[in-house]
Amino acid sequence: MNPTRRQLTACPRPATRITSRHNSTRTLQWVLYVCETHRSLAPQLAGSTHLNHKTTRHVEQPAPRCGTLYDEQRIEQAIDSYGRLNPWIGGVGTWVESLREAATFAAHLREADADDLERVARLAESGPEDPTVQARVLKELARIEAARTSCRP
Repeated sequence: MNPTRRQLTACPRPATRITSRHNSTRTLQWVLYVCETHRSLAPQLAGSTHLNHKTTRHVEQPAPRCGTLYDEQRIEQAIDSYGRLNPWIGGVGTWVESLREAATFAAHLREADADDLERVARLAESGPEDPTVQARVLKELARIEAARTSCRP
């Protein structure tokens, strides 16, 4: 499988750190590039509560933009990764059901991204087995995450 490139932040800075995750067979799952401001995304994506600096490395220049993610996970695993960034996504049935539940929950809480999550859920429901739909879903989730993690002065 070819890695999917997504942008998880709207940060214009170049990345200063890189972190990656491998599965139990040491197969690469994803690589994330972040700046110092957004380095907290790395442990969140990995399912940890704190950043272990031993698991990140400094990026040699030229570096991609902060928030660049190269992902080799199947759609189900990628949705679970987003669930670690946004706790209301994931953990309910299939990946499509998880997105539907997230959209319903966000609407109930009147979250700012509720309408976006509703569109993503409808998109996922339109063709859950279609690789093009899956890629569009992941791209939209990355866009939503980028809007949520924009740089703050």
